[in-house]
Amino acid sequence: MKNVIFIMLDTLQFNYLGCYGNSVVKTPNLDEFAESGFLFENAYTEGLPTIPARRALMTGRFTLPYSGWKPLGLDDTSITDILWCREVQTALIYDTPPMRLPKYGYSRGFDYVRFCNGHELDHETFSNVPLSSEFTGKDYIAERWLKKDQQGEYDENSKALLRETECYLRQRQNWKSDSDNYISVVAREADDWLRNKRDTNRPFFLWVDSFDPHEPWDPPSVWEKRPCPYNPDYKGNPLLLAPWTEVDGVLTEEECRHIRALYAEKVTLVDKWVGQLLDSIKRQGHGIMRKCRPWPYEELAHVPLLIHMPGFKGGKRINSFVQNIDITTTIIEGLGLHVDSALKETGHEGIHTYDGNTIHGISLLPVMAGETDTVRDFAITGYYGMSWSIINHEYSFIHWLRKEIDTDSMNKLFYDGSGKGGNAGKQSAQLEPGEEMWTCVVGAQITVPQSDELFDRRKDPFQLDNIIAHHPDKALEMLQQLKRYMNELRAS
Repeated sequence: MKNVIFIMLDTLQFNYLGCYGNSVVKTPNLDEFAESGFLFENAYTEGLPTIPARRALMTGRFTLPYSGWKPLGLDDTSITDILWCREVQTALIYDTPPMRLPKYGYSRGFDYVRFCNGHELDHETFSNVPLSSEFTGKDYIAERWLKKDQQGEYDENSKALLRETECYLRQRQNWKSDSDNYISVVAREADDWLRNKRDTNRPFFLWVDSFDPHEPWDPPSVWEKRPCPYNPDYKGNPLLLAPWTEVDGVLTEEECRHIRALYAEKVTLVDKWVGQLLDSIKRQGHGIMRKCRPWPYEELAHVPLLIHMPGFKGGKRINSFVQNIDITTTIIEGLGLHVDSALKETGHEGIHTYDGNTIHGISLLPVMAGETDTVRDFAITGYYGMSWSIINHEYSFIHWLRKEIDTDSMNKLFYDGSGKGGNAGKQSAQLEPGEEMWTCVVGAQITVPQSDELFDRRKDPFQLDNIIAHHPDKALEMLQQLKRYMNELRAS
């Protein structure tokens, strides 16, 4: 394989894709792609959320036993470090703001970098753009979510919610078509690099990272002021964002249903623009690999993974467990490089080069070639310092390391208590991240279960019925297996 294109779509639930069994949400392009390639039914992201997932992909190493949300460190050997001074040209085209927090360094080593502004955590870039009087934040959320204090002023959470909503309105007030949405900009920039900016005589590795379909939930129906196609009878305000609180007692079932519908419409929009990029890639004769990221529960940790590999017979569904770190190893080996061999000569004496001998990932090429049926017998996922989870074909088990969380302390540590997120990068880049740094949502109210959880994947695939009280022996068995594996990783 000469070239690799890696597309990551943040917060895309696998069960919203037709190729994974959804018969309502329209995703024809990704479904077609899956038909001709390889669909992995049990792909899991190990460390969550956004930044640990990217760090694992960049380095091919598990993050869960070691650290949580933190910059790419000098001790981390990234895929671009390994590709340095080899023949491969590298490019990163993205709009995922957590990767670009100050001093985070997730664009390190790429030959070409293009960041597209405006998505969540970068929305403050537009805070000083004049907002037309036609737009007000209260019209794009449920006004009853806004709470006032004893002086009749909005409380801090309400102010933060309104401010963020109006930052998105400042970007969208001149919206003309869905070509103005975030995913469309990223897809066009990627296509432009492939067509006009790369050296066509050299092999390449292109990483495309879209934060969509992450909120805000702003698909075309919101700006065209028409009913959402997945919930046409809804009569309330558009819901660009939701309060950062527990759902129960705050959001009505009607509001939850509409948010899910807006998300579904956004998934369809993502499918459209990724489809256009895929069509362009096909016309240029390239292969492609795509993955999506995404808490220790199934809807976020269980990710869609679709791969097309030139020279491999596709149209296969692979049931083995795989982890996001396996993608890194697969990319390196797909480019014809060995993960355990550094450059012997660089053309300049004394420059240190890197190999992948610390990578935890396992290449997916053998299972795609039909040489084996199994990559891993189980997967792990979780939040550093918060939760560990292990999943096999029969059960999923979640071990909660903390039973209580001081939300205010977390907010002050990560966001300086501002409620705006303006200091998030500065604060977290200077700190050795503690176990409490496990979320990136301003004003979030965080709760965790009071006990470990066990779910039967065969009867309860979306983890709604905790059966740990009925099967304590199975829970203990999986906890012991999980602890053994985490200790092995910590020693590696």
